[in-house]
Amino acid sequence: SLLDLIKQRITSFDDIVDLVNKYLSADAQESLVSGARSGLYSFLEGSNEFCDAECISKTSEYFKDLFTATHDAETCPTIESYCGGCQNNADSFISANADSVPCCTQTAMDSIIGSLQSLIEEYGDLLSKIESAVTETVTEADVSVAGYEALKAAAMEQAGCLGDTYDELADGDCA
Repeated sequence: SLLDLIKQRITSFDDIVDLVNKYLSADAQESLVSGARSGLYSFLEGSNEFCDAECISKTSEYFKDLFTATHDAETCPTIESYCGGCQNNADSFISANADSVPCCTQTAMDSIIGSLQSLIEEYGDLLSKIESAVTETVTEADVSVAGYEALKAAAMEQAGCLGDTYDELADGDCA
């Protein structure tokens, strides 16, 4: 399986360093480290603002209610497959409570999504190289490429559904 292949190929920190050195130039590595450092400082600043606004309990309460509404023994017994029942339940809760998401929570989520989008834009080429290398490695190891592709497609579908729910949440007014 793909997981077994990864376990065989990456057994130490040095293996990760070797992979980074194989696929990233020194300039790309420096850019990645610089971006990570900048992202960390931004995260710490946002975290302090989040805590100073006493947003932890507000956010915890909101998401506890959202997760409780999402879970249902018939329509969403597990979160393994978010698309469908789980997404419908979450979206219904969000619609019914459209103006109840705390503003500090919405600000934090917007910041996280914005950071992720920036990372994808900044490192899209690198991600494509990594994906190509994984496909090549899977092929060389005689692991089912079709299985890998199916897993990748399923993950993309689930990410799309989560993205749709985020959009639903972000479109509402905050409290």
